[in-house]
Amino acid sequence: MTELTLGDMYSRFTRYAWRYEGRDVYAVGGEEDRIATFLRGEALRRKTRENNGWIATVEDVRARGAAIGRVRVVGRPVTDYTRFEFAAYPDNVAAGEDVQAIAREALDPAWAGVPDFWLFDDTTVFVQHFDQDGQFLGAEQAHDVAPFVAIRHLLLGQTVAAGAFDLSNFPRQRTAAVGPPPPLNLPATARG
Repeated sequence: MTELTLGDMYSRFTRYAWRYEGRDVYAVGGEEDRIATFLRGEALRRKTRENNGWIATVEDVRARGAAIGRVRVVGRPVTDYTRFEFAAYPDNVAAGEDVQAIAREALDPAWAGVPDFWLFDDTTVFVQHFDQDGQFLGAEQAHDVAPFVAIRHLLLGQTVAAGAFDLSNFPRQRTAAVGPPPPLNLPATARG
């Protein structure tokens, strides 16, 4: 039997795919021109299924009746990359992705140990690996799904839609901070 990859999962899940996105900077190949355009203060060209593979994936997921979304953790100071992402999120949302945000300061400090991951249908999780500069190094399936499901449930209802999240004045969704995440049994390469 062939081991599944993260890429396989986007067409295999049936109910939902959910990403925890906890870095302040990502180095996504092919985004350099868009980031430079944004930093010059120019309008970004709209992302469509014809010019962006992620938008096509989101639209395909929604067309089959499944849900897809993410929670973006936002740190201070807000990075140029975070500002760029928030400028680009409206196209993701228009395609059907539920993009939520939460201020890092609302999370217990133990959340610093939570890696980026994709969770599918409460049954499959892939931990994403990045280098110090945010370059994607790959994804590895974690076999203990329960703590990742618990993380998702801890954050549900504690986030704000990305379109309503003010990067200059972090909104407060609740009066108390989100407590620590559960202990994670990470794949060997994620433990470093």
